Amino acid sequence: MATTTTTRSEIGLVEGDQCVVLRGLDWNGYLTMLRLRGERPGPKMVYCDGDLLLVSPSYIHEFLKKRLGIFVEEVVVGLDIPCTPSGETTFRRRKKRGGVQADESYYLSNLEHIRDKRELSMRIDPPPDLAIEAVHTHEASTAVEVYRRLGVPEVWVCDEEKLRILVRQANGRYRQSESSLAFPFLKASEIHGWVTRPRAASETEWMKEVRAWVRDTLVPRRAGLQP
Repeated sequence: MATTTTTRSEIGLVEGDQCVVLRGLDWNGYLTMLRLRGERPGPKMVYCDGDLLLVSPSYIHEFLKKRLGIFVEEVVVGLDIPCTPSGETTFRRRKKRGGVQADESYYLSNLEHIRDKRELSMRIDPPPDLAIEAVHTHEASTAVEVYRRLGVPEVWVCDEEKLRILVRQANGRYRQSESSLAFPFLKASEIHGWVTRPRAASETEWMKEVRAWVRDTLVPRRAGLQP
């Protein structure tokens, strides 16, 4: 088994997400941590240039994440858009010195390239078309940098105040956009409006409202945008 050497750790125990940063961790050490976690969903791990961020998500983080995922799934089903969710898959590549476990991720235009695959390798497979990061009390900048290195075309970063849509440019950098690349008929403000909509008696009511909005608003809007 590979040995793991760290030079320093930083622990953030704040109200909400709990974060630990291990510094000076080589690639084999990162892989060892992934093996130790195994198939368990947590802690969430983001690795970049020798630093490993471990996050134990809070309830608010998980609430935002689930709403974002449900929102996307209602859109693709309601508009009959081919999609394969890749969920919390860990995308990593040694050459890029980075690895990230998405909150939610989706294959859309790259769907055909991963059809019927049981495992993905960023050496030969394309990255997901869309990655989503829900943020409560921790930053998403490290995760965004790893997505950039892996070539993810679009990232949504969402907290309780706003949602930022980041679109990868020809120079490899992200630029904030008002509209989605994957779903050009959707604006960041209305996605965030739905995700942070006041809670009803049950989330079932919220889901039914999203489904009706997709049917009554997005279907004709998308049809109007198509040639």
